[in-house]
Amino acid sequence: MKYIIKIFFTVVFLSLLSSCNDFLTEYPVSEVGVDNYLRNDDEVETAVLGIYSGLQDVVQEEYALLEMRSDNAGTRSGVGDWAQFETFTVLTTNSVVAAYWNACYTTIYRSNLVLANIENVADSTKRAQFEGEARFVRGYMHFNLVRLFGNVPLGDRMVAEGDVDGYVQVSEEEVYSLVESDLKFAAENLLSKSEIDLGRANKESAEMMLAQYYLQIGNYDDAKALLQGIIDGGNFSLTAEYDNIFYQELGNEIIFPISFIDDNTDNSQTFSYYFLYEQGSHNYATDNMIALYESQPGTSGEDTRYTTNIVDHRGERKGCGKFLTNSSNIRLAGNDYILLRYSDVLLLYIEALIGEGFQTSDATALDYFNTIRARAGLDPIANITKPTLATERRKEFLYENKRWFDLIRTGDLEYTITNFMNDQGLNFDKRHLLLPIPQREIDTSKGQLSQNPGY
Repeated sequence: MKYIIKIFFTVVFLSLLSSCNDFLTEYPVSEVGVDNYLRNDDEVETAVLGIYSGLQDVVQEEYALLEMRSDNAGTRSGVGDWAQFETFTVLTTNSVVAAYWNACYTTIYRSNLVLANIENVADSTKRAQFEGEARFVRGYMHFNLVRLFGNVPLGDRMVAEGDVDGYVQVSEEEVYSLVESDLKFAAENLLSKSEIDLGRANKESAEMMLAQYYLQIGNYDDAKALLQGIIDGGNFSLTAEYDNIFYQELGNEIIFPISFIDDNTDNSQTFSYYFLYEQGSHNYATDNMIALYESQPGTSGEDTRYTTNIVDHRGERKGCGKFLTNSSNIRLAGNDYILLRYSDVLLLYIEALIGEGFQTSDATALDYFNTIRARAGLDPIANITKPTLATERRKEFLYENKRWFDLIRTGDLEYTITNFMNDQGLNFDKRHLLLPIPQREIDTSKGQLSQNPGY
């Protein structure tokens, strides 16, 4: 059984302990106080597991913010809150944005709850692990928020009842400072994948996310060293068949999954249900994405990732097939959301190796790159350019919510999205590359939150 969800009553505990109401604040509302509950190793670990259930909520609709605003995907129906993402007409009242914001800050709160009580853990090894898990997730949440919203409230502490300041909106630089410190602590203190159940944050997951941060700020040497360490550690390998990454879960390619269970009303995911043709296909491949696959056929006539990622729905090869489920109830799917996997490590290593340059013919880089291409049925190449690498990443990770952040990290976001929108005959305000802060949060912030420009 997937470890992270074997004690799901965590959610019940946390719902009793706190509620999420005004301006990012979760105040204790039951008679069970934090000081009287998180008193020992087992109780703090229960709260740690609650952090992971928070992550389940975060990723339910994340594809709307990251895939459907990119050149990868959109809706089939073109209506409702969902269509606002593909046309860059997102309103400040958009329900998906509001739900995502709330899920991120609820998960940050749960992380801070653990950190506020970490000294109650007697076992020093467990204490370091629990603190590493909490700070990994807190860093991850802030990393996403700052890239999507810009200046956001800094959730670096517990917000006590009666604290009218709440979490104060700060500059991107201050948020990134917390991201770096949290991920560095996690990388230095978490157990390795071989020492902890897959489904909980491990050392390699923190190192990989920290490497992505370093790549974004142009610190290629440190990023390369972290990624090389993961490779040399030997704990991960590529899955032979691309399909099996997603349908034979917890394989050797997986570094960090957010786990779900089939047919469990408390512990399944809904996003694959909304990818179905019958539901309007919220993650519907763009013509641009389909053309990319079809312009580069494999040795057998087709990139094998094409048939996994873009499946036939009533004769149209456009729907997402990566997370289809065999659940008896399509609304209760158990497919894991794979946040980090090994092929990403290899491709990020190549990105770090190229650095400020444009291309590489390094033998090790070519070996990594061509091994990934061979799995997809593609011929090897003798030189890797930045555009070639970007194309390979786009095809390898379609529907895995990486494209938007890839474009931010490489500095290609505005150029790519502008050209994509122009090709569709659409204009957009480049200020809308940042999402709006939910109006509900603005209204309840007592003047502490200001809206992003252009909204």
